[in-house]
Amino acid sequence: MKDNMQLIKFFLTSFYAKPKQPVIQILLIIAFIYVAIQYFALTLIIYFIATPEEYLLYNVLLSNGVTYLLISYFAISVVFSQSDFAIFAHLPISAKRVVMSKIISGVALPIMVVSILTIPTFFILLIEFKLAVAVKSIAFLLVMNVLIVLFLLLILSILNHFRSEFTNTSVYLLVRMILILSIGISPIVYFLIKNYQAISIVLAKLDASTISSLSASISDFLDIGYRFAMQQSLVETLLSLNTGISFILLFALCYLLLKVTIKMIASKYYEHGLLVSRIEKTTKVWGRDIKSDWFNYLQREYWIIQSEPYFKMQAILGSVLTPICTIIFLMLVQTNILRTEWIVNYESFIFPYMVLLMSCMNNISGTPYSREEKYYASSITLPFDTQKIYMAKVVISSCISTISVVISYIIYMLFGRGDIITGLLLLITILLVITYNLLSPLYDRRHPLLEWTNPSEAIKSNPTVLISLLYGLPLLIVIGLLHFSLRTFNVSPLMTAVIILIVVTLCTITLIYKIFDKKNSECPSA
Repeated sequence: MKDNMQLIKFFLTSFYAKPKQPVIQILLIIAFIYVAIQYFALTLIIYFIATPEEYLLYNVLLSNGVTYLLISYFAISVVFSQSDFAIFAHLPISAKRVVMSKIISGVALPIMVVSILTIPTFFILLIEFKLAVAVKSIAFLLVMNVLIVLFLLLILSILNHFRSEFTNTSVYLLVRMILILSIGISPIVYFLIKNYQAISIVLAKLDASTISSLSASISDFLDIGYRFAMQQSLVETLLSLNTGISFILLFALCYLLLKVTIKMIASKYYEHGLLVSRIEKTTKVWGRDIKSDWFNYLQREYWIIQSEPYFKMQAILGSVLTPICTIIFLMLVQTNILRTEWIVNYESFIFPYMVLLMSCMNNISGTPYSREEKYYASSITLPFDTQKIYMAKVVISSCISTISVVISYIIYMLFGRGDIITGLLLLITILLVITYNLLSPLYDRRHPLLEWTNPSEAIKSNPTVLISLLYGLPLLIVIGLLHFSLRTFNVSPLMTAVIILIVVTLCTITLIYKIFDKKNSECPSA
């Protein structure tokens, strides 16, 4: 048992290392306090609006949702990561012990966070119900959270069992992300489909003129969800499990899921570890017949992103997140669920800037030098052209963002909104993305964060992510204000798009000239 605790401590300190920068530490504390306040405020609102029975149900659902999000973000990168393989492969430690320690380490932080967020709920239950009911409810809540965690890990362990069937790691990561999203949103989609008419009636009667009328509308919506949940045999069965024997059965089920998950992951631990090591050590070369230095520099950036699965996942997210937000935005506009006329009236103005901000606010363009780590020394010691290295980073990040922009506009046009102005806005968005990516790596080039043990530290614990926004965001704001001003003075949409396109083109050309002017060039180590 002592040896297992040492392994668990190893994974906890490896994957959940405290950021070294005081600014990031303070930001994380503030973010957690903010989330805790928001969570408590939401549960308090439900408590005052809903009945006690409805409050119990929605508290369970809310806690389960937070647990699912946390376990999807934190535990997946721990449990299914192969970064520890090089350390443990030659040690006399069984794969089952390693996997068990990784699972416990992976679920420790999410469960602990949810448990802390549940403390105010316990006191609310204590006020509304007896002590025995409050204790049983909190215990049931925590057991259900553990059950959801282990269920998700089991499903993903089944997918992980067939990881060798995927010829490309990025495809495997994309399939895993789609599976997580599908499992997470399927209950919501099922609820919306089954209660579409009832929800439409409530939304049609929605009155936000006063707090009391808004509370009544929210109460009607909560009542729909409660009655629908009570009609589901699975929910009814789970909520009836409040006896000692029921808790024992739930703990037994959790133990069974844990053992099966450990066995499935451990059975492929060495095979997948060797597979990942072989892929990482294999040099991937494309464009070998093209005689150009530029392709060599682009190849170098490709290797850096390929060096860590976390970097590849960031690139995939940068490509798919904006199209997903586009679909959500268009569905809101199409159905007018929010009953906000200004979104419908200014849709053609809001959409391009929503796509622009979503495509720019990623960690790919802001931390290109920090991701290098072992590659960074070669950029200084070898006869590399620092300007070409910088340009290659801009090209790679711009390609990722451009893919998301083009897909988003294709989706937009499939909804019947394509015209010549849309084409001009597409060009404007792409140029602004390129301009933003020209500016955002400037700080990271001067102050790269290279001392990291986990690839996520190069991005999540890196203050450059925040500082890089200050380099590119002002330009986007100025262009947005200019666009808005032209429309305010009744300049035609076509003429406005043409003017903005000319201004953005001039800005892009000027920036390229200024940044890559040999007289003003800077060494990365400056």
